[in-house]
Amino acid sequence: MPDVLARGVRFNVLTMGEAGPVLVFVHGVLIDNLSSFYLSIAPGLAKVARVILFDLRGHGRSEQPPSGYTTDDMVEDLTGILDALDLSAVQVIVVGHSFGGYIALRFATRHPERVAGLVLLEAHSGMADFGAQMRDTMLLEGEARDERVAKLFSHWLAKHAARGAPGVATLDHDDVDPTTLDADARSTMAMVGRLRRRRRSPLVDTAQRLAARTTFSRDVAAATPLPDAAIAQIRCPVLAIYGTESDLVADGRRLSALLQQCDLRMIEDCAHGILFHSTQEVRDAMLGWLSTHWPAGTSA
Repeated sequence: MPDVLARGVRFNVLTMGEAGPVLVFVHGVLIDNLSSFYLSIAPGLAKVARVILFDLRGHGRSEQPPSGYTTDDMVEDLTGILDALDLSAVQVIVVGHSFGGYIALRFATRHPERVAGLVLLEAHSGMADFGAQMRDTMLLEGEARDERVAKLFSHWLAKHAARGAPGVATLDHDDVDPTTLDADARSTMAMVGRLRRRRRSPLVDTAQRLAARTTFSRDVAAATPLPDAAIAQIRCPVLAIYGTESDLVADGRRLSALLQQCDLRMIEDCAHGILFHSTQEVRDAMLGWLSTHWPAGTSA
């Protein structure tokens, strides 16, 4: 469909499906865009719901303005996009992955009357460490940035090596035996390798422009954790899905304890990359949850 203009910014928006509850998907930041959903769970869900995908400002094919990357800005961007799609009077189900889950939570606290439900996929509920880490990484340049990215991923990979494979800690691909890694680790190593080989890929170009030409790094670094009291005020049904090996397990447990209607699902032997490493399991969990709360033929 055509681009959508909201709050003076042009957003790349894609809709799928025609009937059922309205699901709006919010992806993660930096090296991410709506394709993460389009290539994984969105097509299956579009068979039972109206699906709305969009690139966050500065990401994918959306416009990249010089400022406006605070979490409040992103919440109001979502509001503006829904208004532009004539959905101001429709309660939607917001599906957020990673940082997008944090935006979904903030949207629900600010506009509870517009939210029928939330699906939180490896969602952040506390942002202080994440924001500072992203700022420190993206303000680097060239080899220094590559080394920082490698260090961040190697730390994560080391946690998921099945038998402590040599070479994982330094990301020396030639010394790593792929059979010693789980699916998450193999996928992540492949992704890091692609980033190193294709520094001028569209995703990397977008990330570099965000860091160099906008207030993105500073704005995201200023994000603060959602207070317990704010989370506890969310009353809509919530499905939260996390990997048992994820660094965000504590976030999932925190949300489960605070939210009034939270169905927490844990995917065994999976970490942050549940969208691609456990696509069918995530999709099936969402379909089952939707059928419970919004039976066939009903809207949210």
